[in-house]
Amino acid sequence: MKQYNFFHTLRKLLAGQSLARIYMNRALAEYTLNGRVLDVGGGRNPDYFTYLKRGPDVTVETIDGSVTGIDFEKDPLPYVNHSYDTVLLCNVLEHVYNHQFLLKEIHRLLTSEGVLIGFVPFWTGYHPDPHDYFRYTQEALVRMLSEAGFKDVHILSIGGGPIRANFNTIVLSLPRVMRPVLYCAYAIFDALFVWIRPQSMERNPLGYQFSAHV
Repeated sequence: MKQYNFFHTLRKLLAGQSLARIYMNRALAEYTLNGRVLDVGGGRNPDYFTYLKRGPDVTVETIDGSVTGIDFEKDPLPYVNHSYDTVLLCNVLEHVYNHQFLLKEIHRLLTSEGVLIGFVPFWTGYHPDPHDYFRYTQEALVRMLSEAGFKDVHILSIGGGPIRANFNTIVLSLPRVMRPVLYCAYAIFDALFVWIRPQSMERNPLGYQFSAHV
């Protein structure tokens, strides 16, 4: 399996990605797509598909409000029940006020063995697309997914301590050439802080990667 190390992070920072996006992609690299896949809200050609592994005979479809005009808060997803084996939902829920409607629609589309895989940011700035409503905790995600009918909910905290989280809030405002250099300094101080206060990792996630089954 391909490894994504410290130097991968530096390269992606230089390329213009946020730290949260880099860590999200690395977490998604642990998953294998199977069967018929629906990407909800990912836009056109999101880069996380280069990290996700693929099983045989995978087909991918995309639905996004900016492309199709669908309103995830009130429009039923235009697919028949139990028609997808995997649904992806990355960086979408924070933009949807009526999130339970969308989660129940996704649950409706999944087969009996289907899985929902997604990500939500936590320690990040305001980023409307076209709106930005929420930051979810691990507790909230478990409850939301369970109330939408999902089982076997797994939540993974992504990030480090508060110093690394602070870096994520400023990184996109920095000149690109400075980002890898400053990250090295921030990462060192963050590792030291977490060593002294390990509980700080639970309180300062960059986001949460989640999966849930029907």
